[in-house]
Amino acid sequence: MNLLIRACSRVALSLAFGVGCLPLAAADSLPEVDPATIPAVAGDPSPPLAAYVHYLDPGAALPDAAAAPADGYAWRSVPPTRPDWYGVGRDTAYFLGYQFSAIAAIYLAPESISGWDREQKENYSFDKWRNNVSEPVWDGDRWWINYVLHPYWGGTYYIRARERGLDRAQSFWYAALLSTLWEYGAEALAEPVSAQDLVVTPVAGFLVGEYLLSPLRQRIRAKPGPLVWSDKALLFMTDPLGVINAETDQLLGIKTTLQWQPIGIQGPALTAGMGNPAVSQPGPPRSIAPAWGLQLRADW
Repeated sequence: MNLLIRACSRVALSLAFGVGCLPLAAADSLPEVDPATIPAVAGDPSPPLAAYVHYLDPGAALPDAAAAPADGYAWRSVPPTRPDWYGVGRDTAYFLGYQFSAIAAIYLAPESISGWDREQKENYSFDKWRNNVSEPVWDGDRWWINYVLHPYWGGTYYIRARERGLDRAQSFWYAALLSTLWEYGAEALAEPVSAQDLVVTPVAGFLVGEYLLSPLRQRIRAKPGPLVWSDKALLFMTDPLGVINAETDQLLGIKTTLQWQPIGIQGPALTAGMGNPAVSQPGPPRSIAPAWGLQLRADW
């Protein structure tokens, strides 16, 4: 039963959804710009974003601006050079959603599939989960589960973080986080937390991910011409969460775009006056200092 819960929880595709928007802006000491040089469209106070004026061509994003592909998983794209924390958060939310959706499906399944009879389901208590998480044990699972499957999954967690632009250390800790969420989450509903899994999964996973899976993915992506089915199969096996999450994004209709470019911030009152000389404030023209900002757009 425990093996069935593990297998289904790893691969189930659910509608778990985590989405947020974290705009970030930091002031920068750039030369002041005369309001007269701002495009006329900024004078229209009706749009809700009229107070934000772009000083550069909106399409002139920096080279390493990241954009999520509109057609699913980025089979050939190079990981971003900056951490995509929004994507990391969404991956984590999906990871939790897959686990508990699988547990719910197993619970509702007939006894021939779940292995739980009606009496076991009715008598289940969350006190069992509380006891399981409070007393980690050295489990007696088969060696290939503890020292083959767990390092493999740790390696895929590490790859998922690297694909989001995290560095080696950050990716190691992210693998440790997902391992902990698994041990203290869905798996703890059925059995005590495994002490060695908390260590083996991220540590061995770092070695597998960095020195086995990463070079393999780089070699596949460097191939000339279109990728064949076997290439995509290997990319899927090395980043299953990434592929499944991309499909979940498409299912939910999520499209994200991340750009790093200068943004001019202007008060709404000044914006309203710029379009009409009659209401412009007297005195010398006011200048505006552009600021560097991180723009994140999510559509669904």
